[in-house]
Amino acid sequence: MTTRRPSLAALTAAASFALATSCGFNANDPYLDLPIVTLADAPPPIAGGTLLATRDGRYAVAADPDRHRVVVIELATRAVREIAVDARAEPGRLVEDGAGRVYVALRAGGAILAIDPASAAVTARHEVCASPRGLAWRGGADRVYVACADGTLVTLDAARAVAQTVTLAPDLRDVITTPDGLLVSRFRAAELLHVREDGTVDTTSALPVAALESRSSSTVLTQRYTPNVAVRLTPAGDGGLVLHQRARVGTEAVFRESSAPPPDRYTYSNRPVSNGVVTWRDPCDNAVVHAAATLVGRDGRARHTAPAVPRGVVPIDAAVSPSGRVLLAFAGEPESGYARGPQVVSTSMGLAVAPDAGGCLEGDADRRYPGQVVAVAFAGEVELVQLREPARLVVDGAVVELGGASVRDTGHDIFHLDTGGAIACASCHPGGGDDGHVWHFAATRAIRTQPLEGVVGLTPYHRSGNLPTFFALMRDLEDQMASPPLNEQHIVAAERWLARLPAAPSGPVRDADAVARGRAAFDEAGCASCHQGELGTDGASHMIGGAPWQTPPLRGVALRAPYLHDGRAPTLGDSLTMVSGHDFAHLGDAALGDLVAYLESR
Repeated sequence: MTTRRPSLAALTAAASFALATSCGFNANDPYLDLPIVTLADAPPPIAGGTLLATRDGRYAVAADPDRHRVVVIELATRAVREIAVDARAEPGRLVEDGAGRVYVALRAGGAILAIDPASAAVTARHEVCASPRGLAWRGGADRVYVACADGTLVTLDAARAVAQTVTLAPDLRDVITTPDGLLVSRFRAAELLHVREDGTVDTTSALPVAALESRSSSTVLTQRYTPNVAVRLTPAGDGGLVLHQRARVGTEAVFRESSAPPPDRYTYSNRPVSNGVVTWRDPCDNAVVHAAATLVGRDGRARHTAPAVPRGVVPIDAAVSPSGRVLLAFAGEPESGYARGPQVVSTSMGLAVAPDAGGCLEGDADRRYPGQVVAVAFAGEVELVQLREPARLVVDGAVVELGGASVRDTGHDIFHLDTGGAIACASCHPGGGDDGHVWHFAATRAIRTQPLEGVVGLTPYHRSGNLPTFFALMRDLEDQMASPPLNEQHIVAAERWLARLPAAPSGPVRDADAVARGRAAFDEAGCASCHQGELGTDGASHMIGGAPWQTPPLRGVALRAPYLHDGRAPTLGDSLTMVSGHDFAHLGDAALGDLVAYLESR
């Protein structure tokens, strides 16, 4: 059997769970020998999608959350001007309206800013929600749409007043307009909501599961991958393009056709896995997660099963030109001197695709950039690439220096960069949180990826709390990540950066009375004895179902379905009736609803 490896042109024409993983630098990584730096102002996790070119081709606008600014670049003269924003506001996604105003979402600022690129000035601020993520604009009615992490979709009218706010589903990421309404992506669930103009959901579409094959001796092994983490939804034709990850559905699943038992060890990296009789090798040289780019129609349904991008570590952004050319960006590779995986993959993507492209994507992986790629865009057909450190914009191959202080932080590097095993910490903990995936390893039982925000420093570590220090955790997991041993100073820098991750955003209070009743029920049931403080965790292990488990935090819990340590509860309500040692079923539906309302507001 020969694994299909269609070219990019063929594709487009035819269409952990551990608290922190031992991530960091590949042995050949040029960052390995740089001075160790821990910034007083810790840079945020990379979110990508921070670059836009105006429709007239005059300006590029780049959000720079690391330096608390938005930068406007005049493309003809390469003149650079900057607009300061509030510290920790985290400017992110951008969109342009019909009058040439550019709007930028303040991910941690609860608002969007209107910017005039010609004067490089803020003209208005619009309060929208606690955590705005995606932006879209529709002509005609002249409306701006804002997708918020808490599940609200806000519509601003032509006067930029709030015309409509509807609640869809938690963990919204991006929104785009289509001829039939809107497509809204959900981050961890990697699903698309087709939303009518009145705010009602017409359909919910999941991206397709993929299967990859490899041959071991005479045995063909098949491994399934389920979509998770919809990193970027961007317009493409009358639908969209979704850059996303897929995660293995149990490494041991590939050994079912073998008479030998599944392996008792597992790896997160791209190293082969063997049970002594047959061996699984990922045909695309990927780890337990890989990147893919799926075209979807105007209703949100996938048009194909996308090939895996070989060694595409930390997918971060995608852009489509007017003619259908595509750029896929990856933040896991640091600079031009390090060529293990792609920084940017380019293609010419036709919108008529075959039902199943399959296999591994062969692309232009040799184009290198002098820095870490965080965003891509097109000015007409001219490629724009935004680099994080140093701050640069690459315009059709020419580098424009954006200026600003260095934001290099060793802990930030360790979290985002490829370990050498085609994986990074950010692969399973995007944005410093979690990917929502439930892992099925024979050696560990079903385990759900654990969130990181705010919990590094609450020792002990690991799912059972058997590792007393962060240093012990990193040493314990280095082999699983195929990482070279980090020295003690690197590990300290990683811990310092992770310990300063902001807590996940609290959910909205939609019914204050229900939240109050739910909090009373929470306290009466004794839940606060383990779920303590602002984060909602005591940082300790408890015997649950005959095994020790760390208390998970409750902050931002509404965004983190599925629930429980093995992910068997699809909703918060389900988790309350399934958690071992607690019986909430007797409360009745109304009281359970109040308790869920309280938890969702955490």
